[in-house]
Amino acid sequence: MSVSTTIKTIQDIMRKDAGVDGDAQRISQLGWMLFLKIFDDREKEYELIKKDYRSPIPDRLRWRTWAAKDEGITGDDLLKFIDTDLFPTLKELPADAGSNGSGILLRRVFEDSYNYMKNGTLIRQVVNKINEIDFNSTKDRHLFGEIYEKILKDLQSAGNAGEYYTPRAVTQFMVDQVNPHLGEIILDPACGTGGFLTCAIENIRAMQVKSVEDEHLLQKSIHGIEKKPMPHLLCVTNMMLHGIDVPTMIRHDNALARPLRDYAAKDRVDVVVTNPPFGGMEEDGIESNFPASYQTRETADLFLVLIMHILKDGGRAAIVLPDGTLFGEGVKTRIKEKLLTECNLHTIVRLPNGVFNPYTGIKTNLLFFEKGKPTKEIWYYDHPYPEGFKSYSKTKPIQIEEFAPEKAWWDNRTVNEHAWRIPVEEIIANGYNLDIRNPNSTPDDPGNPAELLREYEKIQADAAATREALKRELIASLGTSTDLLFQYFDTLPTAPGGIPRLRDLILQLAVMGKLGTQDAKDEPANVLMVQITDEKKRIMGEKKVRQEVPLNSINDTEIPFHIPKNWAWVRFGNIGQIVGGGTPRTTNPDYYTTNGIPWITPADLYGLKSKYIGKGKKDITELGLKESSAKLLPKGSILFSSRAPIGYVAIASNPVSTNQGFKSCIPFISELSEYIYYFLLASAKDIDANASGTTFKEVSGQEVKQILFPLPPLAEQHRIVARVDALMALCYQLEAQLKERAAVQERFAEAVVKKITA
Repeated sequence: MSVSTTIKTIQDIMRKDAGVDGDAQRISQLGWMLFLKIFDDREKEYELIKKDYRSPIPDRLRWRTWAAKDEGITGDDLLKFIDTDLFPTLKELPADAGSNGSGILLRRVFEDSYNYMKNGTLIRQVVNKINEIDFNSTKDRHLFGEIYEKILKDLQSAGNAGEYYTPRAVTQFMVDQVNPHLGEIILDPACGTGGFLTCAIENIRAMQVKSVEDEHLLQKSIHGIEKKPMPHLLCVTNMMLHGIDVPTMIRHDNALARPLRDYAAKDRVDVVVTNPPFGGMEEDGIESNFPASYQTRETADLFLVLIMHILKDGGRAAIVLPDGTLFGEGVKTRIKEKLLTECNLHTIVRLPNGVFNPYTGIKTNLLFFEKGKPTKEIWYYDHPYPEGFKSYSKTKPIQIEEFAPEKAWWDNRTVNEHAWRIPVEEIIANGYNLDIRNPNSTPDDPGNPAELLREYEKIQADAAATREALKRELIASLGTSTDLLFQYFDTLPTAPGGIPRLRDLILQLAVMGKLGTQDAKDEPANVLMVQITDEKKRIMGEKKVRQEVPLNSINDTEIPFHIPKNWAWVRFGNIGQIVGGGTPRTTNPDYYTTNGIPWITPADLYGLKSKYIGKGKKDITELGLKESSAKLLPKGSILFSSRAPIGYVAIASNPVSTNQGFKSCIPFISELSEYIYYFLLASAKDIDANASGTTFKEVSGQEVKQILFPLPPLAEQHRIVARVDALMALCYQLEAQLKERAAVQERFAEAVVKKITA
């Protein structure tokens, strides 16, 4: 009987067992049984070539003892043996059991594994079928390797387990282009079932391993970390199938759970290839392992920060990321700024819809970068569908042959219909938005109505999932699901103006202290004000600081709403220097230049996709700046329009100046910038209502200084900003999905009409 037939028979037997519910449990059950069989076959080989080899498994629990005989223990006796002896013992194996750390390996594999089958007779039938495979036979091992790849691919239909499988063509292309060398430490920090690592093993072994010493070096070079037990078990088995004798370097752990500061020089790696989980949120507290400016609960963003940190200088990485990371704001912007500053992000390959179908229809990108030198330009490559394809599917997946054009282009780059390049200055000026569409693409025909209908249904499901994630995040923040917001939440986003109003609500809740604020044990706000005073001396000088309005001068009757007891009400003039804009003499065009200081007008902020801005339509010379009333605003300054309608707000990502339509705030502590930004967005309508004037309404600098400002402790500000960033990202993601849904609806209608009239 062939290996493929054997595996199919095993799966059919498992389906008869009442304890195994669905593909995920069936694969998990098959996983630990295959692991023990493969481990036992490898032990037979070790015992022949290593005289001092010691098995970590007690003799009574070794596969050869209880499983190898067709007429061995069965029925209730077998079930009792597995549940009360085999699993409990393997879960508690001593760390020093066996040779070469094999005891640790067994313990890690079984600590979160379970026996789902409840029928001992069916278990015996499965065991007997597994015994038909000889993993010491080169032929059987090769055939089973191909079958195992299919088993892992079947995870795509196993609910959330599908996140563990990245299409083989994608993993192979990424590894080929990163080109790991023998002796380099290769890491996948979210390794799933080990697809990237097996590609790296095959890549190195085929071209670079020439001796026993080379093989030993390779064995030490492969590292992986996997959070969830089932993929960890499958990955360890996969490593053994690919010749890694004792894969103890595949750790069952959460790579994000270790504080970033704890990674030392010995933890640095040469190569990272990974597809981190995206679209999900990490558990509470994980973000505190990262610096405050990069704290978020979006898993993919945290992994990107981790990868930048653990790469050696000169180290290379390839990572799969969703479109949301490319255009996302807030924390995502700061992470992208760090990426472009510390690494050379030389290539982004944009994949079309459906590469990860049926697990997700989200568009994804392959980012390739090298640590140690800043980015000067980014090359984009728009990967097209094969001729005749409108999408990928489980039966029609992406193939490695499709990447041949990218490979041919890689070392001889030219602009073509699929490839273009963008200077980093343009990326920075656009608020670190990496979502650059192909300028050479042309719209095609609307497509097949049946395929468009399926695409619509998929987008509908994705939008529903995003809406539920947003709802869960708000419930977690507010601690309730009983009020009107949640009663009508499912309908709110699709109502006219629903999502903008939802964003306004999030901002209002944030500045009122209702988004998961901490209790009074945190740093009190008045300590922060002392720090502000010290920095004010540097910015404004001692004399001006003494002239500032005292903190305790606020009348209780002025306070518009209650805030948490460890917050403080302050005047806006107490948190930063308020400055106005100005206009240089237009009679002297030499005051304008293309290489001077960016001069920002409200029109430059209109339609801005990021909270950051670093470039305007005009630049102003230093001379022009001196002869206007404008000031040079340092990086981190808050720009906000002072003429009605008020509401244009941005943070300067480079030193800039502004025109007369702006008032700006130079925070006395730079870390205040993002919280101030969100406060101004939340307060824009109230500020606008208080604007005065006849020819045009404007808020004066003195009026701005008197605006009441709810000031949380600095640590709490970071938490609020991270929470608002996460909620805003979900809002923008849902808005994009609803727009995409409407576009597909329109294409569907066009396609139906075209088909009828053809």
